[in-house]
Amino acid sequence: MKNSWNKILIVALLGILVVAGLNFPLAEAQKSGHALDWNGKTISTLEVNGKPYVQVEKVAQAAGVNLHKGSNKFFMRSRLDHILKKGVIRVGTTGDYKPFTYYNTETNKYEGYDIEAAKLMAEDLGVDIEFVRTSWPTLMEDLLDNKFDIAVGGISRNTDRQKTAHLTHPYINDGKAPLIRGEDKERFQSLEDIDQPDVTIGVNPGGTNQKFVDANIKNANVIVVENNLDIPQMVAEGEVDVMITDSIEAIYYASKDSRLYAALTDNTFTKSQKGYLMHQNDPVFQNWVNLWMDEMELQGEFDRLEQKWIYGD
Repeated sequence: MKNSWNKILIVALLGILVVAGLNFPLAEAQKSGHALDWNGKTISTLEVNGKPYVQVEKVAQAAGVNLHKGSNKFFMRSRLDHILKKGVIRVGTTGDYKPFTYYNTETNKYEGYDIEAAKLMAEDLGVDIEFVRTSWPTLMEDLLDNKFDIAVGGISRNTDRQKTAHLTHPYINDGKAPLIRGEDKERFQSLEDIDQPDVTIGVNPGGTNQKFVDANIKNANVIVVENNLDIPQMVAEGEVDVMITDSIEAIYYASKDSRLYAALTDNTFTKSQKGYLMHQNDPVFQNWVNLWMDEMELQGEFDRLEQKWIYGD
């Protein structure tokens, strides 16, 4: 009877975990029959009648579930509870997208608009902050692999990302625009002017910049540059003619280098907004972050960060 009850509990718990969207790797458990790794913990399995089973307590611990043994009920904990208990929030960022996120090799520290915002978030949570390096091609995969609790750094909100993750309220409006040389102001006044065989475009891989270029550029030459930070300099020195990027980044680089010009920023090719990337199915943490963002806007903190990091005031 006891074994039957345990099996019922296991099935009930796994059902809860699946409904909660925690992506429990059942297939891995069934294949191994010995142990599985999940959420940074190793869970041993027991083979009964040729089938692997896991202990309820072990799964609960790995899942971040409160197990009330007396009533045989499970209470899901939010990622917010984990962060507060551990005393640290893990923040994923690419470190290659000024003015939002930049890894300074001279100081070995991250800096930028969203880096300062993330530090303020950690301060309001009362926890330490740990920055985790990611990249645009691996951003979603790293989030789903639980390498960080939230990702920041000029992340564009879109429905494709929302399919597998959660995007917060927006904190700044944006859109795709060309960064060009000042001498080419008259030459490039539309997307059609840019999409010509004698034009070379530089773009970084894996993000919304490359998606826009792939979808809209048919005739110009396109060079994929691994490090996004290298492209503005390539434009300034004539190695490429255009960098199609978010208007905020274009404005930032044009303010730092007199050779560059942020074109069409008042009439961007697209309309988009920036947000922070989070895990799905955690309304407690999501609501806290969204309320924190509302407070940041209400107190003028986002305006202050914009003036400091984008316009250099």
